[in-house]
Amino acid sequence: MTLHATESDEASARRKYQYQGPEVQKLFVETRFGWTTQSVGGQTDDQKSGFRGEFFNLRLDARLYKGLSFSWRQRLNLSNDRNFWQATDWMVLNYAPNAKWTFSGGKQIVAIGGYEYDRPPIDIYGNNSEYWNHIGCYQFGVSASYNFTQDDRLMVQFCNSPFRTNIGSNNTYGFSLFWAGKHGMWETLWSVNAFQCTRDRWMNYIALGNKFNFMPNRLWLELDYVNRASSGQTFLFDDCSVIAEMSGCPHSTLRIFAKYTYDVNDTNTDADVYVTSGTEMNSVSGGVEYKPFKKYPDILRLHATAGYHWGVNTNPQGAMKDDHLLINVGAKMNFDILRGLRWALKK
Repeated sequence: MTLHATESDEASARRKYQYQGPEVQKLFVETRFGWTTQSVGGQTDDQKSGFRGEFFNLRLDARLYKGLSFSWRQRLNLSNDRNFWQATDWMVLNYAPNAKWTFSGGKQIVAIGGYEYDRPPIDIYGNNSEYWNHIGCYQFGVSASYNFTQDDRLMVQFCNSPFRTNIGSNNTYGFSLFWAGKHGMWETLWSVNAFQCTRDRWMNYIALGNKFNFMPNRLWLELDYVNRASSGQTFLFDDCSVIAEMSGCPHSTLRIFAKYTYDVNDTNTDADVYVTSGTEMNSVSGGVEYKPFKKYPDILRLHATAGYHWGVNTNPQGAMKDDHLLINVGAKMNFDILRGLRWALKK
């Protein structure tokens, strides 16, 4: 479940209000593991290096009744000191009375624009923007979306603020207006957002995610710009992130990519607790993904990536550091439980 509706999602939405009885549509577990190494200033970080498992997710999608559906994703690998709901990415009930409208409630993805933000964490290899590493993108709330056309969807959302864990208050909220569009070679994931930082202070985002399909499914560029402002700082490009990723697929089973990120905060205020004042970080990375089974591409994916960060990060809990090298080699596996049961029953 991502904010970006795919063609299959569009078709699914049109069928939601055609009652066909209760049905489990997806049930699978996915995991990623491999070998990684990280070093800062030439010194290897032994705690973050070596062979390790990185994700273990369970996902369930079901149609419950005419126009009513349910979606849930749980991270089973998170440590025991985190409660059940913190390890729940989403658990949301959707009601689509027709092909145009969808109303949702529960824990869901906060409607912020951008393609790096939209991609599932299991599909990102650690070479991410500093902003991405901190934003709390799953919160309880309600939303409504409307399909103006087959290629344009507008969503409004009211939810808990992603900043609530930083300030220790659950009684803080966020408002989002989100647009997903597709027009020729250009696709969009745009949003404007207002999130409470404290009772009387707000952080405002303009997040512009753009995808340019130069050769559909062969060559494309994802270009994100996220601008942040609050009281004491305005939309003057002093607090922002830029993310660019170019992907090429010389074969349907192979993806080669290169990525650049830039995070800066030159505001001299304490409003942004993620990319803190005085930060200016860069990163470059690249890698390759290979899916050996063309007929069943989601079953297994092999990857090898490397990235390098440099600059100044004033956040004591910052993920990116100066002279920071990351290498990741491994595999993602997806076991479709429903497909396995159908195969077993046929036997």
